[in-house]
Amino acid sequence: MDLITHYYSAYGLTLGSQIHLPPLTEIEPCPVDVFVKLEKIPSTPPLQPTKIYRAGLQAEFAQTSIQELWLNWGPRLAFKVVNGNEIILDTNQTDEELLSLFTLSEALGLILFQRGYFLLHGSAIQLNGKGVVFLGEPGAGKSTTVAAFAQKGVSVISDDMVCIQISKTEPPVVRPAFPQIKIWENAVNGLQLKKDGLTSVREGVNKFSWHDSSSFTEKAVPLDRIFVLTAPNESTNTYSQVPQHQIPIELLAYFPLADAMLKGEPLKNFFEKSILMAHAVSITKMSRPADFVQLYAFVDNLKANS
Repeated sequence: MDLITHYYSAYGLTLGSQIHLPPLTEIEPCPVDVFVKLEKIPSTPPLQPTKIYRAGLQAEFAQTSIQELWLNWGPRLAFKVVNGNEIILDTNQTDEELLSLFTLSEALGLILFQRGYFLLHGSAIQLNGKGVVFLGEPGAGKSTTVAAFAQKGVSVISDDMVCIQISKTEPPVVRPAFPQIKIWENAVNGLQLKKDGLTSVREGVNKFSWHDSSSFTEKAVPLDRIFVLTAPNESTNTYSQVPQHQIPIELLAYFPLADAMLKGEPLKNFFEKSILMAHAVSITKMSRPADFVQLYAFVDNLKANS
């Protein structure tokens, strides 16, 4: 039997791992939903490049079925993800921060996808017991926006990847990830966060992780609304409702994993869940606040009207 040395919780799942996974907090030994193990991966189907970059590396992807997926990051490390319950990591790297960075991002995302969850590249907060999600292109300010809410005492649900549980009989629910917000140095300075309370992130020399003092919710909450952040309007924030029939295409742009996964039945499932979500929540495009004064004004306004 493989030896589990660390136990964690993320996205409502218990993880048993053979490697340390900072910034997750260890929990008492228990039955696990997902096992992360170190093991040589003997062979891999032909890989294809993806849109995914992390720590300067482009990911390559392969699959034989949705329940058997491969994700390679150049010479550093490779993952095989199986049946929604096993992450096999093949690497000669020993840097725990680096291994955790890659394991807790797309590799864990593949597990969530295999388990049928709806995933978006974005960040989420909890306001008055309900989930609010922020989407946008890289650099749109999703994490900065969430950090501004956290400064005001609002609980964070997730950063970087949002996991939503969607069914035909229940409203959509946002599942909590783990306590971490990753923000660039200019956002740290603009939000006037003290750097001695942050840790450096391996993705870049100017990126930091805020996880010790920010509030984090550990319970799934119903999804209330989604904002799509666009380029800032210097004079005022502008808002436009995404028409219901356009929501599936809008959400497709924010799928956080390899696009090659969305073919055939998985693509059909994605659109069916998008349609269910379109009937349950509103999606609003808004110009990103042009400066931190406007950002805090948006935070205060949304808090007051939620």
